[in-house]
Amino acid sequence: MTNHRIEEWFQLYEGDITSFLIYYTGSMDVEDLVQETFMNAMKKMSGFQGQSHPKTWLISIARNKVIDDYRRRKVWEKIKHSVFREQKLSNELEERTIINEEIIHLYKAIHQLSSSHKEVVILRGILELRPKEVSEVLKSNVNHVNVTFHRALKRLKEILVEEGMSYEDFTKKSEESS
Repeated sequence: MTNHRIEEWFQLYEGDITSFLIYYTGSMDVEDLVQETFMNAMKKMSGFQGQSHPKTWLISIARNKVIDDYRRRKVWEKIKHSVFREQKLSNELEERTIINEEIIHLYKAIHQLSSSHKEVVILRGILELRPKEVSEVLKSNVNHVNVTFHRALKRLKEILVEEGMSYEDFTKKSEESS
């Protein structure tokens, strides 16, 4: 029963989880994180009460996985740095070719946002979750999500304009391609 439900959710929500992780981590290489998200969901399935939408629950698991991995990496980097001082560590993400120039600009602009703004833009703007669902993922209230989203979009517009891209042109092109 549990495996069947997870398989069904994988078919339904894998694309959303992948999109969230790509934008959230800044890397196109998120396949392992997606698999780990669904593996964790399978382990925690008995704890799923159905009080939130399955997609919201899965995004929460993915988000927590990234945060936990980041914390572990940060601790490990400190340890490695103190043990191997002469070695310089580099955690450069591999650059991937993305064809659509507007997506590249948006992608870069999103990563210039604060983490709270970035999360809300990804969840509300890209994954199109409802404010209530976003509030469940972020463990916040709906009003805070709406205010943060409004401020994040304002800042995103400023960043795009600073980079010489017209925000209005971007939104028109995005709407046309939808």
